[in-house]
This record gives sequence, C-alpha cells and structure tokens, in this order.
Amino acid sequence: MQCFLVGICLPIYAVHNSSIEWGILDFFVSFVCILGIAIGYVSDTQLYNFVEKNRILKQLGAPPIPVLDNGLWYYSRHPNYFGEQLWWWGLAGYSWIVGQSWVTIGTIINSAIMAQVTVLVEERMVANASRSEAYAKYQQTTSVWIPLPKHVPKPKLVKSS
Repeated sequence: MQCFLVGICLPIYAVHNSSIEWGILDFFVSFVCILGIAIGYVSDTQLYNFVEKNRILKQLGAPPIPVLDNGLWYYSRHPNYFGEQLWWWGLAGYSWIVGQSWVTIGTIINSAIMAQVTVLVEERMVANASRSEAYAKYQQTTSVWIPLPKHVPKPKLVKSS
C-alpha cells in the first residue's frame, strides 16, 4: 500500500525538485485540483445523506430509496470517483509542466484501479434485488464518471409485417 501511495504522490516530488517558475498552466491544474476536491466533497456528502436517509427509513419500516439520482448523482453514477480522479490528474499535471511526465505512472495505475472498483460497485448494485431494476434504468440514462446531461434511450422501432 505504501508503494502505491508513493507512486501516486510522485508528482509532488517532481514539483518540489523543480526550479521552474509558476506559470499560467499552474493556475489551470490548480483549478482542476480544487474542482476535483469540491466535486468529491459535495458528492460524498450527498452519498452520506442518502445512506443516512435510507437508514432512517429502514428504522421506520419504510422502503428505502433504491438509487441516489439527484444532485451530482443525477449527472454521474460515480461523481465521487470523478472528483477524486480530477484531483489526481490535476496533481499529475504539475509534473507535466515541470517536464517530469514519467511520474504520472502512479496516476495511471490509480485510474486503472478506480475503473475496476467502478465495475465491482456496478455489479454489486445490479445484483442487489431491491434496487436491481431501478439501477439498471439509472445505468441506461446516466454517465458512469463524467457528469453529463441525461441520456434518453431511443424507443425501439417495431416493424409491422
């Protein structure tokens, strides 16, 4: 685990050992980092509130809400992962600026692991009998990571004979 943390933080090492002056690109990647933190914070807070609301509904004997599909979750099935990836890729951007792009290997590995985690979470959601149908519909209309407008599936045409 420590090797992974060192790998993903290598861009900080590259920047620390650089004498390149702060420039316009640094403002851009700083914005990406801050946006990633903000999206991660807001989406994780929305997820926490959703889980708490379902916990209370369960205590009251009411049916739970099957899918979180409001707030940032309306536009992305995993906005918290998107925010986290923005942070890490923004951080990696600093290493590109100082000419040390090789240190992005940790970020690439992190993204690959997060993609696999996303697949596992999606499989778990669809396997849950109480939310399987609702989540399958959610998957058809909502982007996986990147917050995008809803996709409306086109109705299937039936040929008449």
